Amino acid sequence: MKKLAIVAVVVAAAIGGVSYANHALTQEVKVEVDRQLALMSQQMGITASYEDISASVLGQSVEISNMQITGFDQQPVANIASIEVAGYEVDKIAPRTELSIKNFTFSEHFLAQLPPDANNKLAAASYDLHTLMNYDEKSGDSDIDFALNAKNIVGLNFNLGLAKSTALMNASLALSKMQQQLGSQQPTLEQQLQQQTLLMEALAELEPRSIEIALNNEGEFKALVEQTLEKQGMTLEQMQQMVNMQLQQAPVSEELSEAIKNFTQGLSSLTVSASLPEGQTMTEINQQIFTLMGQPEELAEFINLKAKGE
Repeated sequence: MKKLAIVAVVVAAAIGGVSYANHALTQEVKVEVDRQLALMSQQMGITASYEDISASVLGQSVEISNMQITGFDQQPVANIASIEVAGYEVDKIAPRTELSIKNFTFSEHFLAQLPPDANNKLAAASYDLHTLMNYDEKSGDSDIDFALNAKNIVGLNFNLGLAKSTALMNASLALSKMQQQLGSQQPTLEQQLQQQTLLMEALAELEPRSIEIALNNEGEFKALVEQTLEKQGMTLEQMQQMVNMQLQQAPVSEELSEAIKNFTQGLSSLTVSASLPEGQTMTEINQQIFTLMGQPEELAEFINLKAKGE
């Protein structure tokens, strides 16, 4: 019994310690979040308020719930159910950084201001956004995933694999620190040139390795396309015929052409990916791609282009 009592005391102390640490971290994070939101309001005229904020020491995450965004006219623009950031570190690039935004919706006031030819179905949708970056400091490799989902309509996924990204990560960190030091002040021309030079030098070292883009019907994508075409005075069949005619003249590979045709027929999914040559920078790859323009099959082979449409 004594041993159980000791274990219970230790567990309670640990839980209490974590709870206190979470509370302290939450207060610290709240100060920084409020500072950033105030800065955004000064620079853009947009105000953001939220209902609650919490931080987790163990999970290295911060969650903001029920955020409301208002415009410069003090009218509501959008609402966000929750924003969660995990793995972010102020003084270095974390090995894993994640951002999730759930249930982003535009306000009724904002929707009412849209022009008559706007696509109301897409504008009125609820959106989820998720980004994930994995970074290996030793190898310099990084992988970036981006997913945007208009609920019950369409989902877009983008994946980018990079090598020798250390310089880019360091440049990103340096630019972030510069922005923090400037606060609400606008950078001078010299500072802008320094930032541009730093970014361009980092990009020059970067080696893109893989790219994949996927578009998926989540339920009402076909209705969305038909609504858009109707506003342009075109039917779905006419669009399909137009695409087929344009593809006959377009400098694209046969596989990509077939994928696009199949997609316009089925409107279910379209996936395009490329595996780029190792050991070549972005500039070198772009130069090679430029020399292969007008040779779609050779270009597709060079970047190992794969495409599928349904």
